[in-house]
Amino acid sequence: MHADSSGTGPDPACAWSPERPDACPAVSAVDGGRAGSSALSVVVPIRPRTATVDGAPLFCVAGEAGLAWNYAGLVAHIDPRVPIYGLQATVAPAPRTIREYAARYVAEIRRIAPHGPYQLLGWSAGGFVAHEIAVLLRAAGDHVRVVLLEADPAACRAVPPQRLSAGEFVARFGPLLGVEAETAELTADETAAVVTAALAGTLEITGTDLDRIADRADTAMRMVAGHRPSLLPGDLTVCVAGRAPDGENRRNPEVAVRNWYPYVEGEVTGFVLDAAPDELTAPELLPEIARVLGTATATSTAR
Repeated sequence: MHADSSGTGPDPACAWSPERPDACPAVSAVDGGRAGSSALSVVVPIRPRTATVDGAPLFCVAGEAGLAWNYAGLVAHIDPRVPIYGLQATVAPAPRTIREYAARYVAEIRRIAPHGPYQLLGWSAGGFVAHEIAVLLRAAGDHVRVVLLEADPAACRAVPPQRLSAGEFVARFGPLLGVEAETAELTADETAAVVTAALAGTLEITGTDLDRIADRADTAMRMVAGHRPSLLPGDLTVCVAGRAPDGENRRNPEVAVRNWYPYVEGEVTGFVLDAAPDELTAPELLPEIARVLGTATATSTAR
């Protein structure tokens, strides 16, 4: 896989984004077909498979926010022959562990592409899920390229933070979703109105939706705490932020890469990116993420 340098890019009629939430049909909608349903579906068809978009599909696993909208910008930097899907938090029944999430997503992946090769990208909590997905797919003999963003096994020993309200959730994760507003003190309905306005009315979000999404975020963070990663056959690529949330340079960010050594049979390749943790899927970082994906090794357990 390589970054698209043709200048033409993908067909705009089939490129999903929060501003065009129904440009492509939802794959697994969970909200009864409301306007913008693909934005809240389990699988977001960022660039679906077609007769000409038939490469090894890239599945991007959402982080704590539970939404994969921040991966939509990859369409401008990933080979236009590569299908791209976002994997978002499921609703009911809610998985109880990272491994249950991985198994749920493997079923979705197999439904879209029954056989590999596959590509996986996971940010933060989604990185642990992507790792477990790769374990399952490689155990079945599929070739899988997997890249983790800011997923450090040390987080599995941390105490999860308190649950965020809907307003606190948007204040914390809104920039990843294209929404920047002071919502921490607002009710869920008030926050939903702010989000809808920020997205220019292209997506119907309710206070109930935001409460549900905040619950999923809390579940994701609690699942990471106490999770012990499985042993991954083959290789792994890990990207870590070189700067702390306050913008200062981190001391020894490569430690997060070494923390994966006990959980990988093959080689662990690390990249330290000039960004803070929440910036790793920001638009200006996506060209670098695409480049890293292009260098990652696709391996399987097949003999």
